[in-house]
Amino acid sequence: MRFQTEVWERYADSQNRAKRALRKATAKGTDMKLPVLNDILDRNKLAYTVELGIVEIPVSQIVGIGIDTDRDLYIRDFRPLSSVQSEFAEAWTEIYKQHLTDTGLVDPIRCCEYLGKFYVMDGKKRVSVLKAHGTMMVKAEVTRFLPEMSDDVQIQSYYEFLKTYEKTGLYQVAFTQPGQADGFLKALGHDSAHVWNESDRFSLLFHWRPFERALEIAFDGMLNITTADAMMVLFRNHTYTELCKMPSWVLAELMQESWEDMYRICDPNFNIDARVA
Repeated sequence: MRFQTEVWERYADSQNRAKRALRKATAKGTDMKLPVLNDILDRNKLAYTVELGIVEIPVSQIVGIGIDTDRDLYIRDFRPLSSVQSEFAEAWTEIYKQHLTDTGLVDPIRCCEYLGKFYVMDGKKRVSVLKAHGTMMVKAEVTRFLPEMSDDVQIQSYYEFLKTYEKTGLYQVAFTQPGQADGFLKALGHDSAHVWNESDRFSLLFHWRPFERALEIAFDGMLNITTADAMMVLFRNHTYTELCKMPSWVLAELMQESWEDMYRICDPNFNIDARVA
């Protein structure tokens, strides 16, 4: 009975957070709707698509939906909006209970990947549950959409990521600006030509969440950079081994102290002296 209550409390908490975030965003004129991949692709040229099969992907990089279906049931981070008395809430809690069993959620979700981000085609409730539970990784059947190569920095960074992904098998090792991957891998103690094994991946993922959480604490989603971007800035003054021993709140303080360098990742031409003047 207590277990059933805890599950419903988790849904109510997620729904209340969603409503509060939506009210705050509405007051600021901010759009909190989930991005739709079809809308994004309509504005960009594609080279081709690749079926990746079933792979493990980071839940944090699931950012939207493939087509505009059930969009109004969630806000941007997949937190649910439906009342606790709704059929949606009942289905959500059943999925949550299944997630907590020994077998967990067996069936992979189905999604599309574009520029290193994922858009759900099938499994939106599962993603909502996984995000509410703080799950890091999920199995997914993935179709990759590749844009045409151009001089756009985002697309250049993405094609560099694809080369790194062939070695690491991890979506997390991605950067806002090109030319960062080799330095990142070296800081972790790997040569850029090294093909990662399961132990290598497990080691990085084991330490990943504190860095990810630190970035959330430091900038509250207001800085559009990756966790790997932030780690690269910290590597200038600390070794990876040193950083792995620090809790999230200490890492967040270090990130805040380096906010100018963090900002330059988004805007390489940023000049604090010019702005002050």
